[in-house]
Amino acid sequence: MNLKFVYIAGASIVIVAVILFLVTDFGIFSNGNSNVQKSNNTIPRDVEPLKLSVKNIIPKPINNNSSNIQILFEAFNPTRSTVLLEAIHYNIFLNDTRLVSGDIGTKPEGFVASQEGVFPIVSNSTTTLKDMQVLKLNNKIADRWNDILGNKSSYIINGTYSYAQTSSLESNAADKDFKFTFP
Repeated sequence: MNLKFVYIAGASIVIVAVILFLVTDFGIFSNGNSNVQKSNNTIPRDVEPLKLSVKNIIPKPINNNSSNIQILFEAFNPTRSTVLLEAIHYNIFLNDTRLVSGDIGTKPEGFVASQEGVFPIVSNSTTTLKDMQVLKLNNKIADRWNDILGNKSSYIINGTYSYAQTSSLESNAADKDFKFTFP
């Protein structure tokens, strides 16, 4: 009989503790003055996107019929946490004619994917990313070939870049389209 009393007293203490926990921590019948610090979902998050720009496009002749086209992108991270630039897919146009297309980095697929082609950009810093593609002389650009090699052309660059930002236990990822004129 004495053992039965101990079980009832123990169960009663557990029930009272659970009720007190619910009342004080979750605000049930409380005046909101709990000493427990609660998370506030209305705090504005640091969601300013990564800023991408074209720093330079440099033609490097290989021979009379082909040239390397090097493009330099600058990625600026305006946030307070590190951002992972995963990939840039781009096209370079001259007078509505696509000259070259390329990719910088690789967008990871899945949780356990390799991070080899991902570029971390720390808070308030800029990273320069380079890529080079071969441009072959053809009928569509023959009249502008000397302007391209002499770096006297104006280009349209468009595409998409992908990035991820992780802070605390929250992760945000985005794909953003871009379109630049250079110079």
